[in-house]
Amino acid sequence: MRSKSPFKQDKCAIAWAAWEKPYLKKPGGKKEAAREKGEFYCDNGKIKMRPTGDDDIPMSDAQIKAMKENKSETTLEK
Repeated sequence: MRSKSPFKQDKCAIAWAAWEKPYLKKPGGKKEAAREKGEFYCDNGKIKMRPTGDDDIPMSDAQIKAMKENKSETTLEK
C-alpha cells in the first residue's frame, strides 16, 4: 500500500499528475498529453521543458544530467 505521508511520496509522480490534469479535461487530451510528455522532464518535482542542442533536438535524460554535472563542476572551479 502506498504511503500518504508527504515525505514518502514520489515528487515527480505528483508533478506529472498535476501536469496531465488540464489535458484530461479536453476530449482526446490523454493522447495529446502522451505526445507532448516527451518534450518535458521532471527535475526534483518540477516539470521543465527539455533543453535543445544546436540541432533543435531535445536532449535525453542522460545528456541533461551530464550538462548539469559539467555546469556544477565549472562553478566549483571559480
